Amino acid sequence: MTRTIRIQSDSNAHDRPWRVAVEQGYFKDEGLSIEYYEDNPKGTAGRVENFSERWKETQLSHGELEVYPVCEWGAIERVQQLGHGRIIGLDCTARTGALVVRADSKITNIAQLRNVPIAVTWHAGTFYAAIEALEAAGVPYKDIRLVHANDRLGALLSGETEAAALMEPLVSRAYSAGARKLADLRWRGGIVVGDDVDEETAQKIMRALNRAVTWLRENEDRSREQLLRDLTPEQQKTGLLPDLIGAQPYQAAEFNEKVDWMMKRGLLKQAPAYDEIVRNK
Repeated sequence: MTRTIRIQSDSNAHDRPWRVAVEQGYFKDEGLSIEYYEDNPKGTAGRVENFSERWKETQLSHGELEVYPVCEWGAIERVQQLGHGRIIGLDCTARTGALVVRADSKITNIAQLRNVPIAVTWHAGTFYAAIEALEAAGVPYKDIRLVHANDRLGALLSGETEAAALMEPLVSRAYSAGARKLADLRWRGGIVVGDDVDEETAQKIMRALNRAVTWLRENEDRSREQLLRDLTPEQQKTGLLPDLIGAQPYQAAEFNEKVDWMMKRGLLKQAPAYDEIVRNK
């Protein structure tokens, strides 16, 4: 019997393998009928500060989605705090982004962002990746000033914030407006499924995704067009691509490392147990 799975995209660039798996029939080959929702219907208005009120999270909590990809840190946090779902693995791309400032900014290196407002999406991939990059540059956590903005690029260009942590298509759009890059950002995604998605279905999803990654690797002429479809043809030539790694099981050591990192910075109220958050058989 064919099962219907509803999937909400996280980012069109990073989640393009999901769409490719739909278009190439890889989910269908696994006996899965997919309803794939690529864009947040609420747009920037749906990117509110409290993640429990965002579109994807409310859909999952209400049982209206079976699967959604999100950043690795966010996957842990959402499953624990929302009380729904499990992580079945790490997503098939390594997300990429950039920490940028306006063309007229006097800031020339990332260390100068100490106590400077930086636009992010609160407790999403750019939020956590920005912290890692700033700390690596010697900025203490207590001196990092992240500011939630539904429209991060707008906050940067309007002068509301001095810097912004962005991913595509916002990175290329920022460069088109003259923005300068201070640092690269990189992070992994997690795959969260609803409570009624069993292990057999989870493995079918992972296999279909990895076939899509193979297709993208073997079709380089179409890969850039597919992954950067939200950019103009000219921007696609230089746009920031995610790394196609392939969907992988989420190991306990990796999970515990992320939990420890979040706990030390007060980003989790209590440390969740691996078996409570991850399904990995």
